[in-house]
Amino acid sequence: MSILFGEEWRDKKMHIENGGQYIFDFGILEKNMAESLESAYINITDGASDERASAANYVKYLSECLKSGKLQVKWNIS
Repeated sequence: MSILFGEEWRDKKMHIENGGQYIFDFGILEKNMAESLESAYINITDGASDERASAANYVKYLSECLKSGKLQVKWNIS
């Protein structure tokens, strides 16, 4: 594992929660997911039929990931 400094540390963090589980918080991935959700919204509301279907499948996939625990939402309170 490399040592991160300054902005790199702010954008890519790792910490250990109670119970010893490692949680990785990759800021860039969160931004990419937000952009993907925005694109999905646009495609669902304004896209052609194949774009609508693709966007709906992406939203359904994220929903299934949340339900199964593959994806977790964490709030950073500061």
